[in-house]
Amino acid sequence: MESVIFEILSKGVIISTNSSKFQKEASWLMEDDNFESLNRTLNKIGLYLVGENGYFYLSKDLKADEEEKFFNSHKQLILALAQLKKVFVHLDKGHKIKKSEFIKRFEAKKDEKIIKALFDTTDIIEITDKLFNLLERFYVIENRGKKDEYVVLNSINYYLDIVDAISEGEVDE
Repeated sequence: MESVIFEILSKGVIISTNSSKFQKEASWLMEDDNFESLNRTLNKIGLYLVGENGYFYLSKDLKADEEEKFFNSHKQLILALAQLKKVFVHLDKGHKIKKSEFIKRFEAKKDEKIIKALFDTTDIIEITDKLFNLLERFYVIENRGKKDEYVVLNSINYYLDIVDAISEGEVDE
């Protein structure tokens, strides 16, 4: 199981305990002995296994240029989450959200700068589809078989912490 989990995590995937796709892996990681064993192995190659708030990910000490590279590779996701959080103000892990509800609320809550940075369209349906696809691709939300309904995965807190840090940084400047 260690090699399977390493393969998943090494791709930058965050494994959430409330994900149906990674249920076996999350259960395995929740066992203290398993977690510690894998973490010791990863430490030998300069990686750390982090488990917090119902999700697991790989980490390493980043140099300044690596931090910027990480941010740039996740910029679209961070912007998408900022927009999603504007629409669903009380968004949290475990919540169920619907595309149709997003569409209803979007016009009053949209951030023109975010939409312009993310999408080359003003069509609400296309924006919604692209936004939800992006969030699903980064394992922040997961469709549970209902076309319109998604579960917010625990990993959202990882990214919302980044969004909050960026927001605070803008206020401080």
